[in-house]
Amino acid sequence: MPEVSEPDHLLAALKQTEVGNALIIAGTVDDWLQKLLLTAGRELSNAEAKSVFTGMGPLASFSGKIEIAYLFSLIDTSDRNDLHLIRRIRNNFAHTTRFVTFNSEHIIKDVQKLSNWKEGMNAQTCYVERAFDCVTNMKAKMDSLLLAQALRTEPTVIMDDDGQGA
Repeated sequence: MPEVSEPDHLLAALKQTEVGNALIIAGTVDDWLQKLLLTAGRELSNAEAKSVFTGMGPLASFSGKIEIAYLFSLIDTSDRNDLHLIRRIRNNFAHTTRFVTFNSEHIIKDVQKLSNWKEGMNAQTCYVERAFDCVTNMKAKMDSLLLAQALRTEPTVIMDDDGQGA
């Protein structure tokens, strides 16, 4: 077996880190999308949520979550388009037999379609920043949904026998 030189070994590790970053970031975005949908919908038991979001459930796929969130105005058109690109980039890293990096031609083409792309920008930085922006937008929508739910819920006051609040 030929010996791998230190620079080659480091280069391979850096490229592997890019794959890991692409997958972890997309997974995090997918998780936040699921949280947004759970916040917007009715309260579900763990078993009900599992049947919706896993296996053959209707929202088991990243793509399905994106489309339902868009359908119910939980995300805007720009986030929808960019979430699909993030999903596509993730898939290009995850489902290949080739060595893929953010400098790979097909990855760069998709990154350049992200709404935050600027000429000369590092592709991985663009991907990470746009994913972070999408999560920030989802968190803001969740906050607004939770506030609206709280305002709709009438507070309850429990009175003691002597008429004083508990």
